Amino acid sequence: MVLGNVQALRAIAALLVVVVHAYAVESTYLPGRPWTTPYHILGTYGVDLFFAISGVVMLVSTATWFGEQSAPRRFLARRATRIYPPYWIVTALVLVAYLIVPAAAGMHRSARPDVLLSFLALPQRGEPLLVVGWTLTYELAFYTVFAVALRFERRYLPVVTAVWLLAVVLIGALGPHANPWVRVLGSWFNLEFVFGMAVGALVLRKAFVAPRALFALAVVLIAAVCVATAYSGREFFEIAWWRPWAVGVPMALLVYASLGLEQNGLLAPKWLRAQGDASYALYLWHVPVIGALGLALNRAHVHGTPARIAIVFGGYALAIAASFGAYRWIERPLLRLARRLFEADATQIDRKAVTGSA
Repeated sequence: MVLGNVQALRAIAALLVVVVHAYAVESTYLPGRPWTTPYHILGTYGVDLFFAISGVVMLVSTATWFGEQSAPRRFLARRATRIYPPYWIVTALVLVAYLIVPAAAGMHRSARPDVLLSFLALPQRGEPLLVVGWTLTYELAFYTVFAVALRFERRYLPVVTAVWLLAVVLIGALGPHANPWVRVLGSWFNLEFVFGMAVGALVLRKAFVAPRALFALAVVLIAAVCVATAYSGREFFEIAWWRPWAVGVPMALLVYASLGLEQNGLLAPKWLRAQGDASYALYLWHVPVIGALGLALNRAHVHGTPARIAIVFGGYALAIAASFGAYRWIERPLLRLARRLFEADATQIDRKAVTGSA
């Protein structure tokens, strides 16, 4: 099933997250109110959109895998080869920068990054070396649960999901919140993957209702959340029990409505879908690109309006250009290599299943 509008939403989610870190670079190197205020508030909710999209895509792309003995292994192998290699490359570059210029790669960190956990994208006390890597820890937790669900027939997915959510509630309620594993495994953020899977189930049934009206409603709700956050004096809504309902539901509704519009022949512009293809590259590369730009401007003593123009507009342009370059020359070759290895491994698994060998 082609999900063209999902690619466009991936692009929008990544472009939103860029605002957050442009704001961080402005705040770090330039005095006064950043130009990206209060747009960075909307930017933080790009993560919620990513999580909802992930729930949709994982279910739709593996709908025929449920109940297969080899499905969990195949799924985790495919996810690992998709996520880790590009992430390792960028994390390695950030590690080098962190060792050479600690202040440049370590501003505003709540704790010293753990190198091994950063490369594995596993929970740690503070932020990983590549700060956006914290979201991958949630993705990996979801992938693990979803891999378990794939071992059963699809009709048991609601049961596995219910057990998972019960575990989330118990871990969050009973575990020490200072523990990074508890923070991730007991987080209400996990509910947004469930919202995405609910949308995925509707997509598989092609059960679309009033997509234009629901799209408009989703946009209004998202705008209302951003306005409410801005007037609350917060930079973003904390990860509390109500965030998935206040932010995750409108984002899931946006995904559902966008796919409904696609079914009706309304497809997002090609350039936005192309950026969606490079959205993971943009997500990974924009932090070091904009951070390096901010540091260079600071070292060159460029301040005031010229520096803000360079960071906000130049940073965006450089990050987008870097994402397309990284996608074409790094990510796509790695994906082709991984696909060849994956297909060879999948053939081996199928052969073993037929012959009954271990």
